Amino acid sequence: MRIKKIILLIFVTSLSACVTVPTVLQGDYSTLTPAGSKSKHPMNVPVRWSGLIINTVNREDKTCFEIVQTQTDKSTRPNKVIPKNSSRFIACKDGFMEAHAFNKRLVTITGKLVAYSKQNIDEYEYEYPVVKTDVIYIWRKNVPRYTYFNHFAAFSPFHCYSSHIRGYCY
Repeated sequence: MRIKKIILLIFVTSLSACVTVPTVLQGDYSTLTPAGSKSKHPMNVPVRWSGLIINTVNREDKTCFEIVQTQTDKSTRPNKVIPKNSSRFIACKDGFMEAHAFNKRLVTITGKLVAYSKQNIDEYEYEYPVVKTDVIYIWRKNVPRYTYFNHFAAFSPFHCYSSHIRGYCY
């Protein structure tokens, strides 16, 4: 009987250690990167890119985010370290979104690559891939550890499509 309990404990522990992609970010997306897209200029390609929001601009009918791409882990969570050879991209979402809620936050976006825009970064002209965004998934600053009270997360306002996820979704 004791061996069964030990085996069950090991099994449950190993399942809790599994890393999964949040439900709203799952799907079939191109392996294209922002840097790779600038050389080929493909259009209407479904992408899932991650990074750090460095600027948010509200326009008349949409909100656009300037994002520096970073590497991701298995759950698509972006790393906090920005590599020297990273690329930038612009992700736009219809409607108004509060800029202060997004700046300096780690995000993963999904959407379609719809355009390329040349803008200046100081004196350097940079070509940005532009994504029409379906989902903007904001990662929490600190990943919460499991506690007994996590089952109350179902009552949390931070859910997308009625699924249990560890971040925010818009």
